[in-house]
Amino acid sequence: MDDTLQQIVEQPVTIEHKQADTDKASTSPRIQKPSVIAGTSDGLLFLDSRQHIELEGYSITALASSPDGLWVIVDRNSVWHRNAQGEWHQIASIDDLRLNCILPYNGAVLVGTSQAHLIRIADGSTNRINCFETVEGRSEWYTPWGGPPDVRSMALGQSGELYVNVHVGGILRSDDQGQSWQPTIDFHADVHEVRTVPSHPGLVLAATAQGLAVSRDRGNSWSFSRENLHAAYARAVAVCGETILMTASMGPHGGKAALYRHPLDKPGTFSKCEQGLPEWFDDNINTGTLSTSGNLAAFGTSDGQIFFSDDAGRTWKQIAAHLSPIWCLNLK
Repeated sequence: MDDTLQQIVEQPVTIEHKQADTDKASTSPRIQKPSVIAGTSDGLLFLDSRQHIELEGYSITALASSPDGLWVIVDRNSVWHRNAQGEWHQIASIDDLRLNCILPYNGAVLVGTSQAHLIRIADGSTNRINCFETVEGRSEWYTPWGGPPDVRSMALGQSGELYVNVHVGGILRSDDQGQSWQPTIDFHADVHEVRTVPSHPGLVLAATAQGLAVSRDRGNSWSFSRENLHAAYARAVAVCGETILMTASMGPHGGKAALYRHPLDKPGTFSKCEQGLPEWFDDNINTGTLSTSGNLAAFGTSDGQIFFSDDAGRTWKQIAAHLSPIWCLNLK
């Protein structure tokens, strides 16, 4: 296990721990690089050798890191940036759409929104990507409850291609920096999260209502896997070393939610992650709350728990509890 996580694994942090360091750590110019960053309904929680919270009082619903700092969606209507000095600046505010996901890209930031729009933020300007409005099949996108579709998740491929997951509208790919878009997977697959794998060019994974979807040719063809899952409804997926981690539950409202492991590059079935975890979680382990780095993995829950693994998901330990609901998580 790496040194930065040793302390928090030995002693789970509670809401009292994080609150005590809030004022001091939020203003310190020498904040160490965090190990786990969790966006909660009451601020952005940093878990490292000194646990602290920033943007207290704000709901942090999506986050992403880039070489120039952290990017977060605040209260679902604004984008904020944290620079290398730990200073926060509001970059944009959008009042007529709900902001769902964020992706630093090519000197800009892409934001996926309600009503299935894409917004590009760069150099102080905020612009809608108009060509995404006319993509093939858009008129057929829907949601199971009858509302307008959303952009739910995004990913960047090794060759610069962009993948955008519409719920419900499948996964769109752009090979020309967002100037044109092509549908990939059948949009009825009901995709909840799309992931690329830096070490495997061409590989695209998706957590769907039909289990795990895998493409090894940049989304041109797909196969589905659900063998040994207790239920096929999947909300989050990530790659941890040579292992795929994916969450599954009984459906949109949760019930018997769990985490599973699956081999990345060889035949195999899903195996349930059990050691150190409850038998079941009541609520879904959601899109954006599962993160990996090498053989390390962490996820957060809506009831304020964070779990960590240093062996690609074989064993787990609770490292935080009694927090505000966790909406997103990043492992550094």
